[in-house]
Amino acid sequence: MKNQYLKGLILTLLIAILIVNASFIMKDNDINEDKLAQDFTNANGPSPFILWQWMNGCVTKEGITYDLESFKKAGIKNVQQFLVGGSEADITNPNITILGDQWNDLMKFSLEECERLGIDFGTHNSPGWSASGAPGLKAEDAMQKLIWSKTVISGKTAKGSVITKATIESKWNFYRDICLIAVPKEAKNITQDKIIIITEGLDKDGRLNKNLPDGQWEILRFGHTTTGAMNMTAPVSGQGLEVDKMSRDALDKFWALYPEKLMDLAGKHAGKTFKRIEIDSYEAGFQDWTPKMATEFKNRRGYDLLPWLLVKAGYVVDSKDSTERFKYDMQRTINELYADNYYGYLEELIHKIPGLEFLCEPYGTGKKNFDETAIRGIGDMVMCEFWTKPATWGWETLLPVSSNAHVNGKKIVAAEAFTGQPQYAFQTDLADLKATGDQAFCEGVNLFVLHASAHQPWPQVKPGMTMGWWGTQFGPSQTWWEHGAAEWIEYVSRCQLLLQKGLFVSDLCYLQLERQKKTFIPEGYKGDICNEKEILNRFSVKDNKIVLPDSMTYKILILPNDCKLEPKLARKIEKLVFEGAVIVGNGFTGSPGLNKAVENNLEIKGINERLFGSVEEKKSEKKVLNVGKGKVYSGYSAQEALELENISKDVELLNNEKELNWIHRNDKNEDYYFISNPTAIDKSYQINFRVKDRIPELWDPVTGKIKDVLIWLNDKNKTSIRVDLEANGSRFIVFRKKSDAQSNAVKEISLNGEELKTSLPLTADNQLILNKKGSYKVSFTNSKSTVIKQNNEPETLFLNGNWNVSFEENRGAPSSANFEKLISWPLHSDSGIRFFSGTASYKKSFQLNSKQLKNNKRVFLDLGMVKNTASITVNQKKVILIWKQPFTVDITNYCKSGENLLEVGVTNLWPNRIIGDKYEPEDCVWGPIRDFPYVKPAPVIGRNLQVVPEWVVNKTQRPSKNRITFCTVGFFERESPLLTSGLIGPVKISIEDVWNLKE
Repeated sequence: MKNQYLKGLILTLLIAILIVNASFIMKDNDINEDKLAQDFTNANGPSPFILWQWMNGCVTKEGITYDLESFKKAGIKNVQQFLVGGSEADITNPNITILGDQWNDLMKFSLEECERLGIDFGTHNSPGWSASGAPGLKAEDAMQKLIWSKTVISGKTAKGSVITKATIESKWNFYRDICLIAVPKEAKNITQDKIIIITEGLDKDGRLNKNLPDGQWEILRFGHTTTGAMNMTAPVSGQGLEVDKMSRDALDKFWALYPEKLMDLAGKHAGKTFKRIEIDSYEAGFQDWTPKMATEFKNRRGYDLLPWLLVKAGYVVDSKDSTERFKYDMQRTINELYADNYYGYLEELIHKIPGLEFLCEPYGTGKKNFDETAIRGIGDMVMCEFWTKPATWGWETLLPVSSNAHVNGKKIVAAEAFTGQPQYAFQTDLADLKATGDQAFCEGVNLFVLHASAHQPWPQVKPGMTMGWWGTQFGPSQTWWEHGAAEWIEYVSRCQLLLQKGLFVSDLCYLQLERQKKTFIPEGYKGDICNEKEILNRFSVKDNKIVLPDSMTYKILILPNDCKLEPKLARKIEKLVFEGAVIVGNGFTGSPGLNKAVENNLEIKGINERLFGSVEEKKSEKKVLNVGKGKVYSGYSAQEALELENISKDVELLNNEKELNWIHRNDKNEDYYFISNPTAIDKSYQINFRVKDRIPELWDPVTGKIKDVLIWLNDKNKTSIRVDLEANGSRFIVFRKKSDAQSNAVKEISLNGEELKTSLPLTADNQLILNKKGSYKVSFTNSKSTVIKQNNEPETLFLNGNWNVSFEENRGAPSSANFEKLISWPLHSDSGIRFFSGTASYKKSFQLNSKQLKNNKRVFLDLGMVKNTASITVNQKKVILIWKQPFTVDITNYCKSGENLLEVGVTNLWPNRIIGDKYEPEDCVWGPIRDFPYVKPAPVIGRNLQVVPEWVVNKTQRPSKNRITFCTVGFFERESPLLTSGLIGPVKISIEDVWNLKE
């Protein structure tokens, strides 16, 4: 009995302990969930970075403090500095030279200010934005190119013949010989036995020191010289030759010339406040040689490079097939050297400083000769770029770079965000940024790095300094920076908070052996791109899925149509399939390299037959082959394979709807979908999400409000929801809470017997707004329903004429004006209002009675059209700042019975005032009118400022007293069109009944 009693007591204690522990676990989970919701509501997420350009030495301590304090006030916590000038700016301060005493003092001051304000600092690895050049770098350590000359001589009299070298650029006067190659003149087939290599055959005067066999010979003298590439986007004081991208020795010398000096300058801040060094998108041009190329080639490819240099001169060696294989080997060697000796080695040097990180844009623009897939996986943070719509530049980088991050276990997908073409200068508002940015979020970006914010050395003038003619021009010089930017940054921070959680959800992974122009991902699914190295080192199989070390998974691997690959990769793919992977492809087409070509092709053929069947069968024939634990779909598309594998769409749009952007992330048992309406009209969506047994929540990143999705249904392995999105609207659909029943879920809402299929009239907390007369019926998923009868139409007050409008001081407009009716400012008869740019305050009173303020009623303000942001105050209490459509808000809690005072602060854009100033006498010196040749037809852009006026530098009265604006690029002329601006309306107040939607 005693033992039984003790056993019972022990069992009771154990159960009690388990219950207590379970309660603590539940509390911890609740706390974690609450913290996420609180962080979302309070916009306590990762804020965007900002690119901070110091333009041509025009830098002041006053301006540094002004910029950084304005960034911090708006919510920016990271700056990424660039030193810009040269080809990008005509104005300069020649007294401030890079690494000179004044410049060093300014850099130290900026780091101290960043530390004071809690802002992290980063900069580019060299002056300019591409790629790695510095003053003092010698031609022998710069980027190299292969050059050659051709001389025809007679073999028996060859000795003493002058073999001239190829022409070099006199500016650099640098040349090094590689070798001489002799081949029979006019030989049709150049085979190895006909090639004579001479490595030490010339005296100091370039004369041949030996004879050759009888006959006519072509002597090719191969050498190398610098490409002459320089970091031309840097200020002149920071310009120098671009470092050899394939030589560690050369990079060491570059590092000592600039980055190392920056670290010495940073002192205690290195790796702390000074957090990052960057390589921007590669724009340094072509390089195909380095002094150790022959040795590197032999070590990597296994055969001698020198005889094959003839291919570079246009010869076919041995055979066309052998020549193409050599080209592949040469390109692969260049790719590897760029990856190992430039990108990879720079990362090693950066990591020698504790806490210092490498930010990398792993791709290039313009003329280059390395494959970007080779440099994947390098960098602590990888970054792509996208340009502000309607420009399409940069968008092609999002899929490769986001895939790079996903496949290589990198949490952050950064993007140089909203880079602007000059024809759109100062014409982009915050709503435009949201529409563009939402698309980027849906394509994988989860950290914006805002482009651009030129340093403002003279804060008293606006809009002031620009980054030449590029960029959206973020920062304190913008009209909307203090009138909406902080609220927009809160929106971005909320989005980035959830988009950085967990892992990207992707069903497909596409093997990319060389850069493809387009990867076609079936509608309703997401896909990534991978390369050879990643499959070899990071791919394994578990439960018939491809699994990566960080638990990232893919359900199907897609092979390219022309799948010519190395044997080791073919072996790894075969191993994955035998272990359970599913692949789609039409077979392997051979091995691409020259060394052991026959042997490698035979091995590839054997693997191909084991995976894809007999080579005699037609490639176009559709076959499903079970291989080991895995499966091969030959002749099938990715879409067909998904259907045959019963992999349903992750996001499925119903009712023939096509236009919705989305992305999905998963964090253990929580799913986060970001959805975005890419159109300029309101839309109602019916969407199936591939999530089951969880309650969908609606998280609004604009307001920070969270509520349950109103209309939804769990059905087998999916959840179907109804969601309304305003024009360019977006929401997060979050699945966190377990769903065992749906007794209180709404199935349908109808009015007078007809389902409300367009946007549902709901408040922020899911109350039904009875905005029409009639009988409302709310049907629930448990077959119950509620009927609400609305006997009256809602009351509407139109606030038409007689608005008192006061204008921001010193912007050229009268201090105040009466608007008898609401119109766009450019339509006003007063030129000061017509050309006004800035913030104007509209004031008007309206009356409400006690009946209109009953508990079951809501008072809604609708401003109609606003250009461009609106700060709303009711009875001297701030309600909200709205920076996008719709300009509608619930003001119930701010209203009172009797007279109410409405104040609306409206902020527009800069162009109107800049255009108006063109009618005043000129007081600046401008260059010639420029066009923008990169788009057709080339638009006229404007003029560049040639010299900074003394009245700007000295802060004295400007000669043209009625001019308001000053900008370093003249983007507009008198004839430029004025932009719609102001409160245009119609403005109305609606008093509407509401009903709690509960069963």
